[in-house]
Amino acid sequence: MPLHRIRDQGDDRAPGRGVHPRNRCAHHGDRGVRRDAIGARSRMPEGRPRAGLDPPVWPPRGRQRRRRGLRRHILKFVFPDNPIMIEATSKRIRVDDVELHVLTEGSGPSILVPTGGGIEFYRRTFSRRLLDAHTFVYVEMRGTGASTGSPEGATYATLADDLDAVREKLGLDRVVVMGHSNHGGIALEFGLRHPKHAAAVVSVASVPDFSRAMSVGIARWEAEASTSRKELLARHQAELGALDTSAMDPDELTLRRYLALHPLVWNDPTLDAGALWGGVPRGFAIYMQSVIRPEAERWSLVSSLGEITCPVLALCGRYDYVCPVELWAEAIDALPRGVLDIFDHSGHNPHYEESARFDAVLLAFLRALS
Repeated sequence: MPLHRIRDQGDDRAPGRGVHPRNRCAHHGDRGVRRDAIGARSRMPEGRPRAGLDPPVWPPRGRQRRRRGLRRHILKFVFPDNPIMIEATSKRIRVDDVELHVLTEGSGPSILVPTGGGIEFYRRTFSRRLLDAHTFVYVEMRGTGASTGSPEGATYATLADDLDAVREKLGLDRVVVMGHSNHGGIALEFGLRHPKHAAAVVSVASVPDFSRAMSVGIARWEAEASTSRKELLARHQAELGALDTSAMDPDELTLRRYLALHPLVWNDPTLDAGALWGGVPRGFAIYMQSVIRPEAERWSLVSSLGEITCPVLALCGRYDYVCPVELWAEAIDALPRGVLDIFDHSGHNPHYEESARFDAVLLAFLRALS
């Protein structure tokens, strides 16, 4: 499949690029102030996200954190004379010997969203339009965020089994599973291992073969990236190397290493991606060491794609060099019900860099399921 098959849509983002759609208002523009799930008050970005890493956003500690069952948080997006109230439901679900943290928000049919890098990044990058049509069920993988246990020894396959256990405990039957980046591997494994309960799989900026992802992506980067973008990558790496990391928290160091890959990840070289994380995700380092890196060396589902019977939508950024679109272009025809859509103005996060078209494509796909 040719790499340039998608129409040139131009920049279809709303005015005030970089402002999360939840913080926009027809009467008051981009002046949103939000309260996060634990009540911390913070000014949302105006025009572009603010620089640097925010303080970590942790769940409540002590008695409240240990208590099982349901917790409800009212998330306020406050504008003068026009408050917007969004309710998110947070709970722990026991799976084997661990408790997985689940946060639910939105309305409509459920979409399971696995994450090993925290929930906040996705809450800040997926648009409000999606939450108006669907319920997002964020599931933090074992040993990350507010989930207990450890990801050591876990694979995309076993994490897909964890996800199915959560589905069952929530009383859901057939669900859509949407995985971004490495979590796309979990979503595909869910479709393969749990066909009776997989309504569809959505692979966002992911690949069906992680064992080849970096080699293919870097080869294209070397061939086509401009001199200025290569210099920007070198500058980010030099700044990372100059940091005193001897006393740095491992999770923060892992996040900073990822942010230093910015030109390989984002099409917009000026975007301050650090602001989108909302703090340092707990367990990011051990998840990277125990799951992402080992699976990057060995995981491929290409030979089994023909066994995934549910619809699969692959949404890829043209300028994603960590999960290159070539790998889906080669493999999409192996899926009985596979669709590939390429975003020509995006890197590793088409749901943010081309949010309007991303939402339109995804919602049309989900409507067709019924």
